[in-house]
Amino acid sequence: MSPPSAFPPEIYDKIIDEVSSSKDALAACSLVERSWKPKSRTHMFRDIDFTVCSTGSTDLHLHKSIEQTAAFQDNVASNADVALYARRLVVTLNRSGNIASEIPQASKLRNLRSLTLKCSNIIVYAVNDAILSRLLSFVRHNQNLEYISLQSLIIDPSAFDVFMKCIGIRAPELRSLHLQSVWGPDWTTVAWNRQKSAQRSQPKSHTVRRLCISHCEDGAISMFLSAFDLKHLDRIALMNLDWDSCVAMIVAILNSPSLTHFTLDLSDHRQFLTGEERIFDRLVNIPTVQLLIKRFSDAPMVLQGLQRAASQRKLFLKQLHLHFRQYPCPSDTMVDAALHELHLIIPSLRVSIGFQSQEGIQTTKIGALFRWMSQTGMLHFDSLDAWWTDEAARY
Repeated sequence: MSPPSAFPPEIYDKIIDEVSSSKDALAACSLVERSWKPKSRTHMFRDIDFTVCSTGSTDLHLHKSIEQTAAFQDNVASNADVALYARRLVVTLNRSGNIASEIPQASKLRNLRSLTLKCSNIIVYAVNDAILSRLLSFVRHNQNLEYISLQSLIIDPSAFDVFMKCIGIRAPELRSLHLQSVWGPDWTTVAWNRQKSAQRSQPKSHTVRRLCISHCEDGAISMFLSAFDLKHLDRIALMNLDWDSCVAMIVAILNSPSLTHFTLDLSDHRQFLTGEERIFDRLVNIPTVQLLIKRFSDAPMVLQGLQRAASQRKLFLKQLHLHFRQYPCPSDTMVDAALHELHLIIPSLRVSIGFQSQEGIQTTKIGALFRWMSQTGMLHFDSLDAWWTDEAARY
């Protein structure tokens, strides 16, 4: 039994918190006395990264990778003394092929809050694929997951449908979801289109508050919407999606009264904006809107659409950020005029300008393109609020 301490335990907890960035210091603290061990392990094993790092195809590479997985399984995933403290798990699969045996099982990792699966374009061929079963085991064993990120996965449409349903059912506490680069194999294009057009009416998960979807197949959007109800959505970012996917998502959030922050990539969709008044009607009802636009010459059309919508309905739009992928030309002065007209309808609107690359920007030259905004002191330069990049750290 440890001798009685001269100080309250809160003092020791504070000391351990101060050295939480050093694994060696935490390991030393855990050996001081038994009462220090839980707090030390809370920091030591909170964040866990596992990588299937075998990039070769020889039997030696495969053997080493399987040994690494077995060691992780024994020392972390199946070790209750360690797995109990894990809250954030990042699994990176660095090679293709049949690597199911190299993906650990999450038998004891039952307290995860954040799960990131970086799949490096591995292919899931069917619903009964062993890789899919291993990936889904992380979801099935963790009903307290609040954040899930699925990245760079090539997957059969039926298997992806199962994946979304499993998340919707088995992760009742899910608050944030990030889908990036989810595609179907080339030979399943017809199946993806069939999934895209299918109508579904089964129960949906209502818990997602934050959502980012980027570089995903059109059919993936349809299957996501069949599994999740976005009625309580707070933030959404739609990046590098086809126009049909953008429209489907915007229609799905028409009745989301809690939505406060919307990021929409319009870089390749200028030709589709004409006549899409419902898009602008929705945007002016969201307090903060970020629009990614390719060229300065594309912005007046977008701003005029917002102006028309703002003149016909009650407004909630308070902050507008225009993020350009290309620098302006000296003749690009129409944006300033369009912003002036929009400000006449929404006098309290705060507008900021940003660029994909901030290096080499001469604000004096760009300011000359915004004479009205410069004269009124309304010209603000800011970076894109890419909140989804740090989302995992919130949980």
